[in-house]
Amino acid sequence: MFNLIKDALKTFVIINSICNVNSIISSTPTTTSTTTPTTININYPIVVLHGLESSSQQMIPLSNWISDTFNKQVFNIEIGNGERTSIYSPLTTQLYELCDTLYNINELSNGFNFIGISQGGLLARGYVEQCNKYPVKTLITIVSPHGGIFWKNIKYTNFIYNKKFQTHLSIAGYWRKPTNLNLYLSKCSYLPIINNEVWTTEVSETQRINIQNLSNFVMVWSKNDKVLSPPESGKFSFYDEYFNIIPLDETELYKNDDLGLRFLNNKGGLHIYETNCSHVDHRNSICFDQLYDILNKFI
Repeated sequence: MFNLIKDALKTFVIINSICNVNSIISSTPTTTSTTTPTTININYPIVVLHGLESSSQQMIPLSNWISDTFNKQVFNIEIGNGERTSIYSPLTTQLYELCDTLYNINELSNGFNFIGISQGGLLARGYVEQCNKYPVKTLITIVSPHGGIFWKNIKYTNFIYNKKFQTHLSIAGYWRKPTNLNLYLSKCSYLPIINNEVWTTEVSETQRINIQNLSNFVMVWSKNDKVLSPPESGKFSFYDEYFNIIPLDETELYKNDDLGLRFLNNKGGLHIYETNCSHVDHRNSICFDQLYDILNKFI
């Protein structure tokens, strides 16, 4: 997972320089949530969305397990042609297609619970914030880079913010360079928008209200995640300019309540859980025992 992207980025770095163009043991999951889930309806169907370099085919084990274990109607959806679209289509385009796809599933019209894994969690949150005509009740993201992603061993990556990469490489939409946040905020095409870090009155206020109106927002992360960098991005934490981790409640996003996360937490709807699964294994049977203890509370 992500190996193709990492290799591509390393290649792009070389080209940019030349051309001068700018496995895990199962255990009980831990949680920092001290509140109980709110407004759970056992009749809500569930949508499952794959992540980067993935497709609905690779989500079948997780989808079937959820359907069989919790006796739920599960829609395992795919954006575009799956794997290729997930890599080479910008997240703004993928989000439009996601919204259209969900609006064509009539069974979701009265509300549903949404489970997005990895990049799929960013798209699921984007749906809640910008679409949501068919309302999401509980949003569950699993190892999703809410805080962004940055691999410290890849240097000279400012070119990722060039329009070429922002429009042809999905990961560029949430590449967050902690030593150059101004560049990230001004040029990154997706994450600063859905995180309300770039405020546009009407759109940003709607996004905040839609997050506040969730019954539950559940974030699952793992210290053993070797794909997200840092792993804590799965719970909205990220590096400061010195590469120290900023906890969620110390981020400006939370303290200013720009996205409604503090509001949601105060009403008992924000939940953070930790597993010790690898990034990819969250969609495989090795991690299902840990996920059961989490999902059983919310779906």
